[in-house]
Amino acid sequence: MSPLDPAALVPLLTMTLGAALVWANLWRALVFVTPSATRLEVDDGTNEVPVPGWLEPTHEALGGLGFAPVGTLLESRLLGPARSTWVYVCPEHGTFAFVSDSSLVRPRRSRLTPPEPALEREGPAARLTFLTTAGPGRFLLSSNFRRPGAAVPRVHLCAGLPNAPPDRLFRAHARRVAELGAPTGDLSLDGALAHLTDWHRTVGRAELRRLHGVGLLWTLGGLGMVAFHLMSRRWSP
Repeated sequence: MSPLDPAALVPLLTMTLGAALVWANLWRALVFVTPSATRLEVDDGTNEVPVPGWLEPTHEALGGLGFAPVGTLLESRLLGPARSTWVYVCPEHGTFAFVSDSSLVRPRRSRLTPPEPALEREGPAARLTFLTTAGPGRFLLSSNFRRPGAAVPRVHLCAGLPNAPPDRLFRAHARRVAELGAPTGDLSLDGALAHLTDWHRTVGRAELRRLHGVGLLWTLGGLGMVAFHLMSRRWSP
């Protein structure tokens, strides 16, 4: 048996690394490129959805602030993970509360499962966001985790107060409502779905691109590594 040529291993290892980068980051690149890579749909349309243990403290705190549960939404990514979100509504203030688990969910998780972005892994177990709308394309969002979004006066106001308790976060949110305008919109689960879909397709695109831009770069880099060695083999004598 002839000894393995180390020089022949370099292209193989490089192509393997490039393919691994594409596999781990392709879903993030798709989210960056097109809004349709993120799908939002009603998961459970009742107000009697079971409350998991990690959600119970936030569930009780929201009840004390006047929020009532209306159901759950499912956010899934093309070729990527999904996340369930519990939706609450406070009619008095015209505000939604969205609570989701800090970890993204994959149907089959193993040691080879691509990692989530660092920003997705950070923050409290219950990721809480208050949302108020003041007409089409006008959003006020306040979250208890870091947000990479950019604010646009009277159009898109977003802020993150990492690890803030629900009552403090809601007070901060309520103080900014006047900057956006009088709350409007359908305060139902279908209304929540419509508002989030609108956000993903309009002003929210900038935040999603900041969150997943690195994934796009890794995907392109991995494709370049594979393509380079494939073309080198094709044109080599």
